[in-house]
Amino acid sequence: MLSLVLALAPLVPPGDSEDFARDVRPLLAEYCAKCHSGPDSEGSFAIDGFLDGTRALADAATWREVKRQLAQRKMPPKKEPRPPQAVLEPALRWIEQELARHDARLDPGRPTLRRLNRREYENSVRALVGVHFAADEIFPADDAGFGFDNIGDVLSISDTLFEKYVIAAERIAEAAVDVPDPEHPPATRIADERVVHTEKFATHGGSWSLFSNGFVGVDFEFPRDGEYVLRARAFGQQAGDAPARMVFKLDEREVARFDVVATQAAPELYQQRLQVSRGKQRFAAWFVNDFWNPDEPDRSKRDRNLLVEWLEIAGPVGAALESDFQRRMLPREQPWNPRQVLEQLAERAWRRPLAHGELERLESIAPRGAQPAEVVRDGLIAILSSPHFLFRIENDPPRAEPGSVRDLDGYELATRLSYFLWSSLPDEELGELARTGQLLDDATLEAQLRRMLRDARSSELVANFAAQWLQLRALERIAPDRTKFPDFDEDLRAAMRAETEMLFEAVLREDRTVAELIDPSFTFLNERLAKHYAIEGVRGPQMRRVALDATQRETRGGLLQQASVLAVTSNPTRTSPVKRGRWVLETLLGVPPIAPQPGVDSLDDSKRFARSASLRERLEQHRADPKCAVCHDALDPLGFALENYDSVGRWRTQDDGHPVDASGAFEDGTAFDGPLLLERRIAGDPAFVRGLLEKLAVYALGRGMRPQDAVWLDELAHGFRERPATLGRMIEAVVCSDAFRRRVVAEKP
Repeated sequence: MLSLVLALAPLVPPGDSEDFARDVRPLLAEYCAKCHSGPDSEGSFAIDGFLDGTRALADAATWREVKRQLAQRKMPPKKEPRPPQAVLEPALRWIEQELARHDARLDPGRPTLRRLNRREYENSVRALVGVHFAADEIFPADDAGFGFDNIGDVLSISDTLFEKYVIAAERIAEAAVDVPDPEHPPATRIADERVVHTEKFATHGGSWSLFSNGFVGVDFEFPRDGEYVLRARAFGQQAGDAPARMVFKLDEREVARFDVVATQAAPELYQQRLQVSRGKQRFAAWFVNDFWNPDEPDRSKRDRNLLVEWLEIAGPVGAALESDFQRRMLPREQPWNPRQVLEQLAERAWRRPLAHGELERLESIAPRGAQPAEVVRDGLIAILSSPHFLFRIENDPPRAEPGSVRDLDGYELATRLSYFLWSSLPDEELGELARTGQLLDDATLEAQLRRMLRDARSSELVANFAAQWLQLRALERIAPDRTKFPDFDEDLRAAMRAETEMLFEAVLREDRTVAELIDPSFTFLNERLAKHYAIEGVRGPQMRRVALDATQRETRGGLLQQASVLAVTSNPTRTSPVKRGRWVLETLLGVPPIAPQPGVDSLDDSKRFARSASLRERLEQHRADPKCAVCHDALDPLGFALENYDSVGRWRTQDDGHPVDASGAFEDGTAFDGPLLLERRIAGDPAFVRGLLEKLAVYALGRGMRPQDAVWLDELAHGFRERPATLGRMIEAVVCSDAFRRRVVAEKP
């Protein structure tokens, strides 16, 4: 009966009463025992243990799944006798009554201590000090759990990662706070592996040998506007009437020219001081006057070369232009107190008031007699290296009873809300409401939620939640076969992802129902993607909203008709109805299929077999094995509905010379042919709203859902039976729930 779900947990005495024996046991014995008895029972689910004698309901989540399987007529399978309504309805009624009786008050859980992931770190640093820090250049990729990379259980921290956090804090603090030192500006010696150069050049004897005209250089991120010193240590090998000549360039602009008369025995330092704008630019040393005369009698004078030992960039020098953070927090025009600045920074970064002695410790980090800016810079390094910044800490009150349930305080609630919607620190308005306690008021919380969703920073929900929920990040890794799909390129890949993200954002910001994610009347295209879809009249690289007429709507529009989804659920050389069916069940309906059973063979993908039968025919042969049918009966029909789309989402009617057959039937017998009916069925399915609510809850809470969470998720989903389900309302339902606003007090260590 539950071959697609969990094995039923043990049921325990005392007995339930005569109701179980009358209403439930006959159904189990007559319609379930045949397949679900003994050690080899289907799906590892056996009912032997509770057919004799009645038992109390022990695992509400499992019985809730039993109810779903029976009510939706998914079990018993179609090939087996099914209970008539007169038998089924009393059993379902018993389960509903027992669920109501045993559903205790919600346990909101206790999320594992959460480290900031890379995106949250970047956003938090930018919000705090205005520095755009590329976390992916220094930190390893974050692990993911339950489909998201903000899950506390998988966001571990190693000694090596902590060292990287300290290095990152130093770089960020130096970019945010300039402490002028005209005599010793910070210098960066360029390591050989960072050097870019004319292809034929290489190091020789510790120097870069420029034996013909060309360059060695570096693509360098200048942290801010200011004066810098560009340096190269070099020497020449002379020939002809002129010395070796070296030119410094920033990108294409020549900034200095030198005659290099130094010899290998005494290389010289060549440098140029100049104003440089913030941002990435290429500093290159060019050899510009190559000379070669093989007829010269003196072999030492035949060949002129330039040899560069190293490159270095120093600066900004002296009073560089201030960063945005310095202009705002450390203005030259008026006095400011480093203690007050550190207090503001620490409270914002740590998302709470400072405890006794913490501010004094931050002040004491800089050496005695340090400049005020140096006190702030060194304190900022400590703030960003602290676990109070790197982790989202929720400390229970000292006298709170372990195991009891408590409300979050204002700061904790503000932190959960801002990282859910913005993947960043609470802003000043949210922080002030947390400080005064006003955020704990229902009306205030709901008003802030609406404000934050209107704010541009809520686009982080698209970049982080939607991209992971819909598995769009996998789009960066797909590699369609170049011989079969020669037109697939990076511009198309980017447009595919943009179409899906822009649809999600439109549904969010325009307060549309979530059904329009599946069944909209418009989409977003540029010329490249429109051509891919064979849609006329779209010109230029800019993505824009495109209304779809009735004919276009038959093949394009919703998530299941977008190339991004169709590509990530395909194989490099062919489509995969199994992957696509699994994506529909798992991603949209929140019903992950079971893993393949041991001993089940994969599909024969050989060229010989592919030519002899269509993909659908091969899958039907595969499904003839009962072990395979357990999964494929649920997966394949959903995938077949999308077979008119190839591996990169183009519409087709033929596949390897075989006509595409996109017909089938749902479990209730309703026939379909193509994607449109599937889309509209899912758009109207309450399971879609329930599944999306669960994904939002996992992302918001940073933990997987437990069996006991099914109670409140079901209640939230039920609330949308009578009112439209918009993303805003669904997010509000999660935020206003006990699971979001409360937590279980931890046990004392």
